[in-house]
Order: sequence, then C-alpha cells, then structure tokens
Amino acid sequence: MAKEKINNSLISNEHIFDLVLEICNYIESINSVTDIDGIIAAFVKKIGELFNINRVSCMLIDETRGELYLKAALGLDPSLAKASIKLGESFAGRVAKEGVPFLVKNVREEFPELGEQRLSRYLTSSFLIVPLKTRNKVVGVLSLTDKKNKYSFSENDLKTINFISQHLALYIENIRLSDRNKSLSRTDPLTNLANHRYFHEQLQEEIYRAERYSRPLAILMIDIDNFSNYNQIHGYAGGDSVLQQVGMIIKDSRRLVDFVSRYGPEEFAIILPETKRKEAVFTAERIREKVAASVFTDDSQRKSPLGLERLTVSIGVVEHKIGITSEELIQRLLLVLKEAKQKGKNCVCAYSK
Repeated sequence: MAKEKINNSLISNEHIFDLVLEICNYIESINSVTDIDGIIAAFVKKIGELFNINRVSCMLIDETRGELYLKAALGLDPSLAKASIKLGESFAGRVAKEGVPFLVKNVREEFPELGEQRLSRYLTSSFLIVPLKTRNKVVGVLSLTDKKNKYSFSENDLKTINFISQHLALYIENIRLSDRNKSLSRTDPLTNLANHRYFHEQLQEEIYRAERYSRPLAILMIDIDNFSNYNQIHGYAGGDSVLQQVGMIIKDSRRLVDFVSRYGPEEFAIILPETKRKEAVFTAERIREKVAASVFTDDSQRKSPLGLERLTVSIGVVEHKIGITSEELIQRLLLVLKEAKQKGKNCVCAYSK
C-alpha cells in the first residue's frame, strides 16, 4: 500500500484493513515497544501521520476512580498532561461510559450552548471520539481533532478509526493479560510477595550489578520460630494468617529498593542492594523486634497461647563478596540461620568469614 496521508473520505474496507496492517507492522517494528505506554504512543503518532491530523489523544479508564486519564497525545497542550474526566461527563466521558462512537462535523452548529471559551479550543469545527472496546468492555477512548486540511471528519473516517481502535484495545488487553500472568508466575498467592523462583532471578541480577559496579549487597533469610507448633494448635488457617502478618511486617520494614520474597513454607528472604553487613544486621534486628512485639491471631481472632501470645523469628545475614555465587550465598545464609536457631531462636546471626 502506498504510504500516503489520508485526505479523502471514501475509504474501502480493503483500505481500512491495509491501514490497520500498516499500523500494526509499524508498532511491531519498534523493538522498544513492549508495554502499554509504548504501544499507545506509537498508535497515536502513526494515526496522526496517516490521517494528517494535528491533535490525537488516548485516554484510559481508571475503574477505581471512575474516570479517564490521559495516556498519550499528539499536538495537545502540555498543561493537559494530568487531565482527567469523569465517566459520563463531557464528550469523551460519555463515549467511555456508553461505548458508542461520537462524530461532530461542526461543533459550533451542533453545540452552540458550549460557549465561546470552550468552542475556541477547536482549531477546526470537526472532531471524532471512539471507544477502545474489546469483548464489550471499554478500556478507554481515542480522540481526533483538527484535520490539517481543515476538512470535517466523515462517517467513513469514523468507521476507519473505530475499526483501528478495536486493534489498539486488543493490544492493551493482551499486554495487561500478559502482565497479570507474569505477575502470577512470580508472586506467592498467600502473601502477595515475590515467590521462591523470582527471588533467585532477582538475586542473580543484583549480584551481577554489585560485581559490575563494585557496590555492596546483603541478603537476609528470616524463619518463623516454632511455626509447626503454631500450625498444630491453630490449623492451617491460623498458620496462613501468621504468614500474611509476618510478610506484612517485613514489607513495612524494608526500603523501596529492597526486594522481599517468600522463600519457603515458613521462610522469607530480603535482598538489600547498596547495603553492607552492619546495616543489614540493623535491618534484621528491627524486623526481629517488630515480630516479637506483635500479637498474632488466627482467622477466629483467638490469640495464640504460644510464647505468651507472641511469635518470634530467627534471621541469618550474609554480605555478598566478589566471586561468590548465588548458591554459595544461600548456603551461607542457611548456615547462619541454623546458628540463630541453635542459639535459642529469636536472634540475628551474620556470616563473618
């Protein structure tokens, strides 16, 4: 197909298909486009080029807030970058709520009640808005305003853009589904922390970074003391509640750069970038104290009779040294964790060799 801008309104179904194919090929040719932001930005840019349009914008729905937020735009005032629109309000909000495309050929004639201040925003009198819709679910809207040739948008334009928008919606949903599946494969479903496999993936990356840039790195291994006894008294529901509560204590005690995971049935691990052994021991002691001071209850809200209604943790600490593999680090962690258990539990031991 000749790569020329679309200036006419008589577009065949075959031509529409060619346009969709060209846009899809363009996006797939950009190696850096692997997320929703990149996909939408590429779509917006290409639509502006192909249809010779000054302003194109894409807004997605925030379901928790019940509003649209701007995701990508071409030719839009930068001050509108953080703009949001309630579903059902304004033209875009109505399209998002109702899922029906909207074409205006002359905004001044069709909506004179808008007032001059709002009408002055349009460089030309025509615009169209289509829903980003898949499986009867609207995920956002695509808005086109101001053709460079000053023509009005036509029914054929609406048909074409609406068809293209369906493909954009599919891209968005497929990426979101992929991200959800990836998250599930990396997340422990009980605690919502990273799982054992993801911990090892992240540890390899942090070791590589630490050695390449000669930066400190430490790892903690945290084991819940007497957890099997707690399970016997309260059952698995009570044990699950403890794991969730301990996981939350650990998560609340870490920095944003630290990586927390559930390592085993009753073990947690934390990767601490830019951290030496002394600092890691301080973090471990803070976690140990918080757990020891907490009251744990099962799903029936009965307090645990174990250890005066308390549970404790034992923690091993290891600082990475250049040339030490992830397997050797884990072996050292387990060694000092065992030492903490042998010293009576509820304590922190660090590898010092």
